[in-house]
Amino acid sequence: MKRLKLGLDEQIDHMRDDKGIKFDITSEDSAKAFLTYNNYYFKLKAFAKNYEKYATGENTGKYLELDFAYLQELSTLDMYLRKFINKISLDIEHFLKVKLLNDVAVNPVEDGYDIVKEWFARNKRVEEGLAFKKYNSMCGELICKYESCFAIWNLVEVISFGDFANLYHFYYNKYPDKTSLSNLVFPIKCIRNAAAHNNCLLNSLRKPYTIARTSKDLGNHVAKIRNIPKPLRKKMLKNPVIHDFVCILVVYNHIVTSEMMKLHCMSELDELINHRFARRAEYFDNNLEIKESFRFIKYVVDHFVDSVYN
Repeated sequence: MKRLKLGLDEQIDHMRDDKGIKFDITSEDSAKAFLTYNNYYFKLKAFAKNYEKYATGENTGKYLELDFAYLQELSTLDMYLRKFINKISLDIEHFLKVKLLNDVAVNPVEDGYDIVKEWFARNKRVEEGLAFKKYNSMCGELICKYESCFAIWNLVEVISFGDFANLYHFYYNKYPDKTSLSNLVFPIKCIRNAAAHNNCLLNSLRKPYTIARTSKDLGNHVAKIRNIPKPLRKKMLKNPVIHDFVCILVVYNHIVTSEMMKLHCMSELDELINHRFARRAEYFDNNLEIKESFRFIKYVVDHFVDSVYN
């Protein structure tokens, strides 16, 4: 069903009168300025999914104790988180390629070409896509040069991260190596793609989740982190965004070999979670789902930050 287009004043009226959103902390005028210069209504209201609504009475359908400032803060934190994920994902992609190509180089039964032929046979769309990509991509020259005989070290330079994740998993499924953490790479692709496309992440901290995550491997890694109660760990890792974000940290800590790079990255993450996320923590005192999610993320982040500094 089509919904009416709302102008800026109508958006404010709709939030206040129809949805019960308050403007006690952020004034209506300030909210209008934010929606004019910083964000837009459809994206901002997505974060209201984290809040319950009245089920009965005259306020049925309106949000419980939701101020515009809370949505504003969540949208801002979401932006910072997406930027961090985009940055750390580039490092992960690089070092996953380093590991894969080093393992191929020392594999006596793999010449680097056969694995590509096998993978192409199961992924015709990728091979077909490269034929088109050579005409409209920055890596077009490489594709033209090697398209008739790709080796894996050529191929990883011209495929998307999603296709690389598929190739990475394919190789380590054929040549098993527990240190590859190949089962955790697909979730990284998912959250990296979401961040790269500016999809909201912190808008889905409450059930029901649109997709489910179950990963015994990740659970085993997180179980080694001190101070996280088992019920909290099991609950949080069912959330796809939290699950995939933790995958990023686990794989990054394992796969990146540069200690200086780790130090810089974890310093940035420490600032984000322990300072910027905590700046207005009182906004979420009455929202158990957000508080628990942020508490769990802090436990995990502190573990990896400490591992670098100590």
